[in-house]
Amino acid sequence: MALITITSDLGTRDFYLAALKGAIITNTGFVNIVDVTHTIKPFDIKEAAFTVKSMFRYYPAGTIHIIHVNSTDGKDKLLLAVVDGHYFLTFDNGFLSLAFEKMPHQTYEVNAELLENSSLLYEEAIGKVVNLLVKEFQPSDFGHLTTETINFRLMQPITSPGSIRGTIINIDNYGNAIVNITRAMFDQFIGDKRFSVLANVGTSKEISKKYNDVDEGEMVCLFNASGYLEVAINKGKAENLLGLKIDAPVLVLAD
Repeated sequence: MALITITSDLGTRDFYLAALKGAIITNTGFVNIVDVTHTIKPFDIKEAAFTVKSMFRYYPAGTIHIIHVNSTDGKDKLLLAVVDGHYFLTFDNGFLSLAFEKMPHQTYEVNAELLENSSLLYEEAIGKVVNLLVKEFQPSDFGHLTTETINFRLMQPITSPGSIRGTIINIDNYGNAIVNITRAMFDQFIGDKRFSVLANVGTSKEISKKYNDVDEGEMVCLFNASGYLEVAINKGKAENLLGLKIDAPVLVLAD
């Protein structure tokens, strides 16, 4: 049975998500659809990229991942990328370059005839592409390799021995701030030195393993399941209590 995930900014209040799922089922028959999230902030491909990049490896190769975010900037194109045996179906809005740090080598533009008479949701075109993949057609059977796509680059940390300047790339449902500083980067530039993590008005001098390693209401820093530095408040919202925002700097400095 085909496994399909959907990540979107469609919400659940309107008919949009139901229409998309209906078109997929009508075109393919019974399939297993996993709802990753439909509360990506409207048009926010950065949040979508972080979400998909963090979750897709938990699914088996061959999974079809639909990313229906910011379709209005999609240039009337559907893109299908193949990464590590997974399929990613989305719009030409820069999402792929953000999710994988550069445009995947195997990126196909879906042939125009599959998009004929598409609505603003592109639900029928998506349903047709999913059906072809389920029937084990190759992307080259209904698309063509392309390099003419929208590309964006995420801001990278600035590093030097004893110093890392990162930025907040996501704030989760708990108000925790995820920073684009990895454990490997921390080990390389900070290592065993004493250090301070500076996040707006918050300061921490240690990396914890669990949130409750500190007292309730205290700032805690740890590396999360995705391998990124996370700034949190035990049983509180760091976003509000520390005044943290997307793209704000976070510093790790050796003492």
